[in-house]
Amino acid sequence: MKYFTYKLDLMVLNILACVIIVLLTIMTYIFTGNIDFIIDINLFSFVLIFVWLILHELLHGIGFLSLGKVKFKNVVFGAELEKGIFYCMCKEKISKLNILVALVLPLLLIGIVPYVVGICINNNLLILLGVFNISGSIGDLLMIIDIILMPKDILYLDLDDTTSFTILSKDDLSKNKYFSIILSKHGKYNDSIKAKDYKKIKVSKGSNYFIVFFLILLIISILDVLGA
Repeated sequence: MKYFTYKLDLMVLNILACVIIVLLTIMTYIFTGNIDFIIDINLFSFVLIFVWLILHELLHGIGFLSLGKVKFKNVVFGAELEKGIFYCMCKEKISKLNILVALVLPLLLIGIVPYVVGICINNNLLILLGVFNISGSIGDLLMIIDIILMPKDILYLDLDDTTSFTILSKDDLSKNKYFSIILSKHGKYNDSIKAKDYKKIKVSKGSNYFIVFFLILLIISILDVLGA
């Protein structure tokens, strides 16, 4: 068994996320005749987007657990907001099907579904939440495509880096080219290669400032709604 650790190309993902927002904005205009979902962004919708990002990672966790083989203690959550990252990591080896389920859940349930429903009933908030989650899921979408192209018997494992993942395979994947992921290291796999002992929920020091700022916005938003 060999291991292959891939690192996400964040620059490519950020560019593609912006492209997705532009394309969905154009599609929304074609279907609804307006782009008010962007113009109407307010404090409440901003706070809700933040909550939506957290829900995105919770759905990844549910996806890891969905097939019943992953122990709850091996699913960890965290935030590195100074890097613009929320994450959900699985410290246990899982199948190709299991990782695909975990990757597709947030994209489908709080991305595509809200967007389509929002278009159908012309609800700007649902459209906004759908657009931001679909664009924010671009890394998940590209990982889905890349992992589908890998052998069916691969195993997936998160190690230490929140912007990388490891694939275990009997086949040599080192010469395979994939979009938006870069092979950072590979070799023969052994039991010493495992995730470090992450806390169940880990928040970086830099994230604390963002959380305080978010809580202030949340309080202001609640007071604004009550005042209305």
